[in-house]
Amino acid sequence: DAPMPRMAAVALLLVPAAALRPSGLRGQVGRRAAIGQLGAAGLCLGSPLALPPALALDQSEISSVVPMATLVAGLASAPARDVVITGANSGVGLAGAKLLTAAGHRVVLACRTQAKADAAAAACEEYARANGRRGGGSASGAECDLASLASVRAFAAGIKDRPLDSLVLNAGLAHGQGESIVYRTAEGFEETIGVNHLGHFLLAQLLTPTLSKSPRARLVITASPVHDPSSGGGDVGARATLGDLAGMAAGPGFSMVDGGPYDPDKAYKDSKLCNMCFMAEAARRLAPEGVTVNAFSPGLIADPNGFFRNQNKLFATAFNLITQAVGVAESNDFGGSALAYMTADAALDGISGAWYDTYPPGKHQLAVHSASSEARRLETQARLWELSEKLVQA
Repeated sequence: DAPMPRMAAVALLLVPAAALRPSGLRGQVGRRAAIGQLGAAGLCLGSPLALPPALALDQSEISSVVPMATLVAGLASAPARDVVITGANSGVGLAGAKLLTAAGHRVVLACRTQAKADAAAAACEEYARANGRRGGGSASGAECDLASLASVRAFAAGIKDRPLDSLVLNAGLAHGQGESIVYRTAEGFEETIGVNHLGHFLLAQLLTPTLSKSPRARLVITASPVHDPSSGGGDVGARATLGDLAGMAAGPGFSMVDGGPYDPDKAYKDSKLCNMCFMAEAARRLAPEGVTVNAFSPGLIADPNGFFRNQNKLFATAFNLITQAVGVAESNDFGGSALAYMTADAALDGISGAWYDTYPPGKHQLAVHSASSEARRLETQARLWELSEKLVQA
């Protein structure tokens, strides 16, 4: 990562929480306001603070607000499910896998290495023994490196004959915003799009025949509000847009989906826009097979040792402290609860094509939001699907 001047980080730590609370909100602060104030704290010292891509704005079209207690209340009474979760060795994925295992569901933790998968499965089993709410739950680990389509195919081949009720596409990465190197997957895709979208796209394609055998099949995608340029994180720095997908159309050596110059911040935002377009197109295509498809965001979890691990450590640590102090941050516990709810709660039976995000920010609630205008564009959804199929040769 590009080094962050020490004084800029100190400035972030010295901003009082009260200064970040806009008047008239009675102690609450929106993520957009926090971003602006945090950015100003760095810019006043001449430091160009590029903020990490995980923030959202309270949107005007909100419905079906679900508090955290409700997210986990029905897990043990819902029919037991066979579940696959990618990126389940840490963070939101691991927290959700623990809750599901303890609630009597059978979970396969798909992780980048077998060692990580086995350690995560052991942690789930230990959690279930101490916090079990219903018997019958189990956790097992399997290698699934989303940066290698060969690994994705091997994983899918290993479980395609097993029962599957919920496939959760949760894994994700974001490179440091000062990066100029274009990291690539085994097949030569830009790594952010390759892992966050293309690897998951192939996995979903390969496991759809298995998933569709379930009478209550669900496909769940972990997305982010930064797919939306009008959100409080989406309007900071480069904004998400796939354009006419010229880069992706040119073949596997593309650096950006829209064909523009490489920008790691925009690459992440674009990958989340791909997730949202994929969700909408999959919801339509898989409806005849009885598969519901929804996306959710776990909220802002600025863990410097978790999702923010590729950001400047000093900045990530300061940012994490400030977002917690002003009350806009979420936790892995909340994010895991949201993932488990989307995966297994009976309240989502029959619901498809929906986008769930936190509301208000930092208050441990999930709600249905409206996706961005580009994410709702039918021609973009269809074109992305077509090009993705060609690239992964599904």
